[in-house]
Amino acid sequence: MQETAPPRRRAGDADTRVTMYRRELAERAGLYCRLGYAPSRAISRLQANVRWDFELEAGPRPKGLGDNDIADIVKATYLRRPAR
Repeated sequence: MQETAPPRRRAGDADTRVTMYRRELAERAGLYCRLGYAPSRAISRLQANVRWDFELEAGPRPKGLGDNDIADIVKATYLRRPAR
């Protein structure tokens, strides 16, 4: 038997993950917008989701996923919604 080495993380992996999280937040914000949620309610739900996702992490959330960043993502998503 030979021990296999764990895969190495590349330098850009952290940035790729943050980009993925931000894209997912924008998609969820778009869903909440289509469901008729108020922006403040969507912001609070997404902030709670991200807190829950990272509650077991040893350090703080990655940069770009703070509460203010989430609010900015939701506001930008709600501004892009088509006029009714």
